[in-house]
Amino acid sequence: MKKTILFLCMAFVLSTSYGQLLKKDSGEGKEKKKKFNLMEKIGDVTGNLMTGKTETLEGVVVKANYINGLYSTDIETTEAKYFPPGAREGDYVVFISFFKNEGVGMYELVDGEVLADGEPMEYYGLGSYGRFYNYPPAGPIKIDITAKNGDKAHYTFQPIPDVEILSVNGETALPILDLSEDITLEYYNPPGSEGTTIKVSMLTKVMGVRAFNHFADFKVTKPGKVKVTIPKEALANPEIAGDLNMGNFDKGDNYLILEREVKKVKEDFGTDQSPGKVIATELYTRNYASFPVIVKGKQDEGVMTVLRVRAETPDKTLGYAFYKPNATYGIPLSKASKFGLVSFTMEASTYKREVETDSKSWTVGNTKYTQTTTTTTTYEFPQLSDETWNTALDQIYQEVVAFFKSEYNVEFVPVAAVTGTPQYNDLFAAADKNNAKRVMKSYNGTKRSTPGTIGEILGSTSSNITTDNPRVNMMKAAGDIDGLLSMHINLMVGGNKDGNVVLYPSFTISISGRDETRDDREGKYFDGQITRKTGEPFNESKLKSDPNELARVCSMPVILDALKAGITTMRAKEIEMGYDKIWNISEE
Repeated sequence: MKKTILFLCMAFVLSTSYGQLLKKDSGEGKEKKKKFNLMEKIGDVTGNLMTGKTETLEGVVVKANYINGLYSTDIETTEAKYFPPGAREGDYVVFISFFKNEGVGMYELVDGEVLADGEPMEYYGLGSYGRFYNYPPAGPIKIDITAKNGDKAHYTFQPIPDVEILSVNGETALPILDLSEDITLEYYNPPGSEGTTIKVSMLTKVMGVRAFNHFADFKVTKPGKVKVTIPKEALANPEIAGDLNMGNFDKGDNYLILEREVKKVKEDFGTDQSPGKVIATELYTRNYASFPVIVKGKQDEGVMTVLRVRAETPDKTLGYAFYKPNATYGIPLSKASKFGLVSFTMEASTYKREVETDSKSWTVGNTKYTQTTTTTTTYEFPQLSDETWNTALDQIYQEVVAFFKSEYNVEFVPVAAVTGTPQYNDLFAAADKNNAKRVMKSYNGTKRSTPGTIGEILGSTSSNITTDNPRVNMMKAAGDIDGLLSMHINLMVGGNKDGNVVLYPSFTISISGRDETRDDREGKYFDGQITRKTGEPFNESKLKSDPNELARVCSMPVILDALKAGITTMRAKEIEMGYDKIWNISEE
């Protein structure tokens, strides 16, 4: 729920700044007063509080949009409340927003200049500058940015082919869409559309904010009249989704929205783009087509927010949980062919001292007597060599690699391919310790991929919501891999019911990734956690002499069996729930 609300706030900030520039730049008569609900007002105020000032382009993230074909002004989104009087379907608008790469929020350029075709773009708040065109521009739009300290950036936008909806479910006027059925869409691709992306949306309302809720996208492969079947499962996996049906599509009167989109990041830039010192850039060109529809029914499985698998052994001594987001950002394992290890760490508490105090009192005559008994129990796991611990980590990693290869035909690049990327230097150092009370190790020198302290959390916070970010760039630099694997083992010494010293293990695993066939869209393959309530007894001399014994004592054979069962079950469920269908939507 928290992630959904944050997403809505950021989306509202962007749509509000866009709407404001439309409203203010029209120059047409007196503006009609429009009513804004409480959530809309909160979003506006929050956005302004999050906006700082900068005199340089260093540390700035640019996200710019050129819309050469506005959607119908009859569609009552929250941002449409800002549209100027006389705004028409098909109008052109360009806007650019500056985000903080470090910290959360936006930037306003102090005494800087943002020009569109040599004319100043107006600042509309929330780190955004824009211009509204009453008539289509005669050629490409050129944006020039100059900061107070002299930093410069230049971007050029080319128009893209229009998008036109021809029919929906074979009907050319007001079709009725049942959320439990597939949608057959026929639309037109002008010549030159190949390679663009089509996104499909309908309207939703969350806490008073009415917005487009994307539920399908696909690449254009050919010009002319094209049909696409959107599986019903996509309607259960919208971009905005949360508990209690948050983000469900508005019933009754609604609109089907087709959005043609072209995205460019630095690696796509030619000589017409010059980001200068801007740390990351994402340029979008898009246009819209809208089609009135009536929405009825409900999704067979309701609105999916997360796919979760939970299980435990019959004796209740081991449990596991695996989950992934809905199919908007939950990537099916079928899309993976190559992974890399980004982090594999281990932490063991090998010494534990428990003190129990028991008191009893009695009275003899007028005298009260108290007897106190203190029992001290010490649990100590043998101190082992670094080599022994490193061998156990290697055995675990090789087992995981072999499983993905045999079951899903996923290869792993050498660990050095990931750790050797320039982006890897910015991850968090993993502790290396081995004493009588605590052991902390990392596999092959890998670092931690997630922050652990308040300082690290604050230092890693960023408003870089583009795919021109360190994680995506790391995957590209490591050999164009599809995902990054993180694992962590936690071991706690204690005693079992038989009085033996054992290690109680827990194991976490996460694979995040991207799909390069969909403009590097980021997502999650899965997160998982496995916990065992019992441990394995051991013989100290064998533990020190047999290099294979430590992995057994750490319960790794049992943990790995649970890992394989959890991933296998997750894969079966994502197929059943239509993840593969959604990620493989294509033109017919």
